[in-house]
Amino acid sequence: MSFPALGRPERRTAFTLVELLVVIAIIGVLIALLLPAVQQAREAARRMSCSNNLKQLGLALHNYHDTHRSFPYGSRGASNPVSWHVAILPFIEQGNLFDQMDMTVNFESGVNAPFRSTRMDAFLCPSGAQDKADDNSAHYTTHYYGVMGPTGTNATTSSAYQENTSGAHGGFSKEGIWSHDEVRKMRDMLDGTSNTFAFGEISWTERNGKATRYRPWSRGGRTNEFMAPCKNIAQPINADYTALFNDMSYGSNHPGGCLFSLGDASVRFVAETVNYDTLLSMGSCAGGESTTLD
Repeated sequence: MSFPALGRPERRTAFTLVELLVVIAIIGVLIALLLPAVQQAREAARRMSCSNNLKQLGLALHNYHDTHRSFPYGSRGASNPVSWHVAILPFIEQGNLFDQMDMTVNFESGVNAPFRSTRMDAFLCPSGAQDKADDNSAHYTTHYYGVMGPTGTNATTSSAYQENTSGAHGGFSKEGIWSHDEVRKMRDMLDGTSNTFAFGEISWTERNGKATRYRPWSRGGRTNEFMAPCKNIAQPINADYTALFNDMSYGSNHPGGCLFSLGDASVRFVAETVNYDTLLSMGSCAGGESTTLD
């Protein structure tokens, strides 16, 4: 049996409890500092993916116009036809899906019915928490909507924006590039393609207890009633949902605003603090407004 030499302290082979607690505390602080940075990086990646989706939709719109000499209908017919999302499928490399669908009947008839349950990542923002329609949890929705145009007063001309107000769900603006039973052409964007919204993002889920009302991505609208694939610009970005279906506010779960694709296929992040008259002016294609995002 051996004993340690006299006068020499015994060598320790482990940390004391105090030392372990200090190390754990330091690691906890480092993780707390790191997590926000990781979350910001992930959101930046999701926003980039969302921007790319809208870029592809903008390019698809141009290719559709080159082929058909006009933009698609927002929707057409009296009872739930298919949406513009269906019309541009061949231009986002979904021609096989388009070939299986019937543009002459509504979205829930015959061969079209099963496609409500097809998830289309090209129509969904990665930051959006809800990807299903509110009227049926088996149906997938979209987060990208055609801009029908603004409602209210044109700040430059002091005249009212043209609108069909006969509907019970907010009416249809006649100032944008999307409409029901009508088509627009590139030449109709007299304000300039870079000054006109084509698509906007609605991917938020709830604000102050107010929920959105998502519908299947393949669903169109009804004459003088509502437009599922298009919305008016009738309130600020990320505003609370109103009772008017066509006026649901554009917005997202990206911090501070949402993304829009313009008529020239460029994509811009528009802050929720943007001047409201500027937001309205970007929604019209030929309003003659003097305001721009720049």
